[in-house]
Amino acid sequence: MQRLFPAVAGHVETLSIYDDIDLPAGADGRPYTILNMVSTVDGKTTLGENVVKQPIGSDVDRQLMVRLRVHVDAVVRGAGTVRASPYYPGVPEELEHVRVQRGLERQPLAVVVTGSGDLPVDAPFFRAAPRRPLVLLTTRTPPARMMKLFEWADVEFVGDDSVNFRKAWGLLYEKYGVKRLLCEGGPRLNQDCFAADVLDEVFWTVAPRVAGGSMDLTMVEGHGLLQPMPRLELVHAYVHDSELFLRYKRVRAQRAD
Repeated sequence: MQRLFPAVAGHVETLSIYDDIDLPAGADGRPYTILNMVSTVDGKTTLGENVVKQPIGSDVDRQLMVRLRVHVDAVVRGAGTVRASPYYPGVPEELEHVRVQRGLERQPLAVVVTGSGDLPVDAPFFRAAPRRPLVLLTTRTPPARMMKLFEWADVEFVGDDSVNFRKAWGLLYEKYGVKRLLCEGGPRLNQDCFAADVLDEVFWTVAPRVAGGSMDLTMVEGHGLLQPMPRLELVHAYVHDSELFLRYKRVRAQRAD
C-alpha cells in the first residue's frame, strides 16, 4: 500500500490505513455518518444478473470494509442490500477487543432502512445475529410483514409513506446512543442520505475494472439530481495493486452568525 495524498509516502502497512481515523461523536443531534462503497472505474457498484457472481473489489477492499466497522456504533444498510447479502455486518472475533478498547459494544448494531418491510427474516442477518437488529420502517408496511419483523428485530416507525431520514438519524442518536454510523449502501439509500444531508464522509474504493453496459447501478441512484450538488474534499488517497482507496469529507456552507 502506498499513500498518494496528502503527501506521497513509501510503503504503508496495507490493512492499517483506517486504524487511526478519528470520527467525531455525532453532529447536530444525529450520528456522524460515513459511507463506504466500492465501484468499478466506470462507476458501477452492481453487476448484472447474468454476470457470474463476483466481488467488484479485491480481498484487501473487503478486509478494509470490515475494519471500518471497528470505529462505529452501528452499520446501516438499505433493504435491497440486505436482500442481496443477507448476513450480519459485524466484525470478526479477533477485532472485537479493538471495539471494546474504544468503549464500544463487541459488535456494531445492524440497522436496516425500508419503506415496505420486504426483508428476508429467515436469513442469517436476523437468525444468526450477534445482536438484535434494528429495522427503521414506515407505517405503510403490510401488517403481516410487521409481525414477522417484530419477532426477529427491534422496529421503529420513522415515516408514513416514506422514511424521514432526519427523524430516523435523530432517533438513532437519542434513543440508541449511536454517535458514529457507517452506511454500506445501496445506491438508493445513499441518494436518500445525501438528499437529507446526513452524510459526512465518503470512503470510496475504485477497483481497476470496467463493467460497461447501461443497466447497472452507480454509487448514488434516485429520482432527479441532488440540489444543491454536495461538494466533497479529498482527505486521503492510497493505492494498492492499482486499486484506489479514497476518503472524502463533505464540505458544507458556512453558517452566517
